Amino acid sequence: MPGKIPKDFITELLFRTNIVELINRRLILKKCGQNYKANCPFHDDNTPSFTVNKEKQFYYCFGCNAHGNAIDFLIQYEHLSFIESIEELALMHGMNIPFEQTTQHNLYFKKQTLYLLMQKMCKLYQENINFTNSAKKYLSDRGINKKMVDFFLIGVSSFNWNEFCTKLKINKIFEQELLTHNIIAINAKGYKYDRLQGRIVFPIQDHHGRIVGFGGRTLNNILPKYLNSPETYIFYKRKQIYGLYQVKQKCSKPLYLLVVEGFIDVITLTQYNINYVVSSLGTATTSEHIQLLFQNTNLVIYCYDGDEAGKNAAWQTLKKALPYISETKTLKFILLPNNEDPDTIIRKEGREKFQKRINNAITMSKFFFKNILKNVNLSSNDDKFYLSARALPLINTISSDTIRIYLRQILARMIGILDDDQFEKFLYEKEIKKKYRSHFQIKYTPMRILISLLVQNPSLSKAAPEIVKFQKFKLKGLPIFLEILQTCLDYPNINTGQLLELYRNTKIINILKILSKWDHMIVKKEIQNMFLDLLTNIYNKILEARQEYLIAQERIKGLTINEKKEIWSINKALSKK
Repeated sequence: MPGKIPKDFITELLFRTNIVELINRRLILKKCGQNYKANCPFHDDNTPSFTVNKEKQFYYCFGCNAHGNAIDFLIQYEHLSFIESIEELALMHGMNIPFEQTTQHNLYFKKQTLYLLMQKMCKLYQENINFTNSAKKYLSDRGINKKMVDFFLIGVSSFNWNEFCTKLKINKIFEQELLTHNIIAINAKGYKYDRLQGRIVFPIQDHHGRIVGFGGRTLNNILPKYLNSPETYIFYKRKQIYGLYQVKQKCSKPLYLLVVEGFIDVITLTQYNINYVVSSLGTATTSEHIQLLFQNTNLVIYCYDGDEAGKNAAWQTLKKALPYISETKTLKFILLPNNEDPDTIIRKEGREKFQKRINNAITMSKFFFKNILKNVNLSSNDDKFYLSARALPLINTISSDTIRIYLRQILARMIGILDDDQFEKFLYEKEIKKKYRSHFQIKYTPMRILISLLVQNPSLSKAAPEIVKFQKFKLKGLPIFLEILQTCLDYPNINTGQLLELYRNTKIINILKILSKWDHMIVKKEIQNMFLDLLTNIYNKILEARQEYLIAQERIKGLTINEKKEIWSINKALSKK
């Protein structure tokens, strides 16, 4: 396990991160007063309820209650772990993570070593093309030009590892590192070999451009035809999309992503200026792939061969994607003629005709019912029952209320059920949900308002009086307030996002998160006055409680000299109210 990350480093990381810029790279934010708004990425959101505050470095959704700082957003949106989100931000700012009590066995350092080794191997594969005529011929025969070879960092691995080492002057230390990290292997006879030997090599890059793995295409018909490098700490096939880095180099927010099956398909279409082309490494589409694609665009178009295998693959993809479809995120499908793939057909038809195929792609709803109606006779009641039993469970996986109801209505008409009240019921149901949310409120108390004002506006700590005089008194919520106040004083320029990060995994983080997004309904220009008034009122209540205690003690057994001085000072303070 990695050592602990110093809190000061995390605070500095958040200080350097502009949460508006971070989120705007992933969502389309629109300025709205002092905040930025968007449709929430975490729930089915018809109207923008996702708010980002630059001053507080904090986001909050009024619909689903999602909230947090830049680290929380990466955890929720990109499904990263806490450590991975820190790594992501550190990489953005060119900072190394100063783990406490680190050892070279830490996962973080293993990953950094792997990134370095993969980068070196990529350069070696690229250089090796100059020594390999069969690779040059293969690329030339496929019509792949030098620009694409360089853009996609295409290389080649030799059939013989020792020959590869000799040509490219690989030393024994580097070779041992490759063995240690399972990039190359030793067979039963003791010979070292590259797992991608004798193959054209396609480097696979993450969204930062780092090499995380390789795909290989055989040059001499050795099976399998295509092969990916083994999974490692940095390479998971179910989460990786080939070509996405190249797409994002051209356009940070692509209009759509066209998903094809092979490396060559991606490269050839890109060469023909069919932009936004990616591939899922020749593996079956996973839910992680779909989520990653939707994080980068609102429209994903899958292109499959038109044979039965292609149609079945498209149907399986649609079923996996249904839970992630919404009013703003949708799929389309292209089914090519039999025995054609994107690489071959664009060479026959040209760019314009292929672009027409993209423009005329089958919509999600049409493709859904086209497949669900296979072998169904709508004149048969039994077939109608079968259709309903088959379609409804799939439709019900869709999170979007609107799309789910729409598909149910189409299904109802197909099987002869005309329920005109369904939409009215839907609207009523949504209204009930809204009312329920609006009635869910926290009870207002002076201490809760005080803490919420401070959490949402940490700079108020500079206006607070000396806190020493508060510390000896007992009042519900006071210890939390004093601790937060002291933290704000210790970090004079801290914002809400940084403040919450300092209390991650503590006992009070949940109450702080609730209060950080609590609407206290106080206009901005009155916030400081309200804060100071509440502080004064709470202090006076503490004094009154202490005054009553001392008066009672005086009646029972009398007061000491110090207690008499204390009650005198309390009386004096309260007389100024």
